Amino acid sequence: MFALISYVQILLTNIVIFLLLTLIIATITLMERKILSLVQRRVGPNYIGYRGRLQFIADALKLLVKHIVIINKVNKFLFLLLPATVLIMCYLFWLNLVWAPNLAVCEIEYNLLFAGMLSMFFSFLMFLVGWVSKNKYAVLSSTRVLITTLNLEVFINFFLIYLITIFESFSFFQIVSFQHTYTWTLFILLPVLPYLLIIFFMETGRIPFDLGEAESELVAGHTTEMGGFFFALFYLGEYFHLFCFSLTYILLLFGGWHI
Repeated sequence: MFALISYVQILLTNIVIFLLLTLIIATITLMERKILSLVQRRVGPNYIGYRGRLQFIADALKLLVKHIVIINKVNKFLFLLLPATVLIMCYLFWLNLVWAPNLAVCEIEYNLLFAGMLSMFFSFLMFLVGWVSKNKYAVLSSTRVLITTLNLEVFINFFLIYLITIFESFSFFQIVSFQHTYTWTLFILLPVLPYLLIIFFMETGRIPFDLGEAESELVAGHTTEMGGFFFALFYLGEYFHLFCFSLTYILLLFGGWHI
């Protein structure tokens, strides 16, 4: 009986954490839009709420209530399955993160290996989305994403092997303990820090490595045929990836929670 109650508590805690994380990701999108508008000297979200601070809620409601359009001559099962798979992938990224000593949603021994596999599979999902859509712009976009990922994985794998030889472990707990005892990995890898920054931008698809989208043609890349709620899932997944990859960099380079 006590074991059942414990499992229910863990389940409810994880559900609350996931909902809070989704809300955090939504607010990060608003922060990015406000900062970009200041940098580019233009008017950003400023109408919904006080100075536009409730804009992300309006955008979410708009995407949720829009009608889902399934185009002809596509595999409808895969077309419906892939957005749900992207959302599942987002929460799998979250399961791999560590917040403090003995504090993680799910204790995974091989954190580095699991993170690399998730990142590779997430990029492969982006390719499948474009291929299933049967749209030439989406196919071109997904092909660019796949080629970039294949080139990137070579360097990432060498980087992970180098980290494993330093820490002698795959676990984030051991990696952070090592940095607390000796020094941050940032100082050890200082000569290759620019390359690590480029890897971060390429992995998360940020400017100037947002090759998945064709801004000049105003085409949304691999999600061209995804509208409404499906597009919201991909948009949420992109920011999940950015958020989780940022936390992974903090664990690997900046001493984790000891910062």
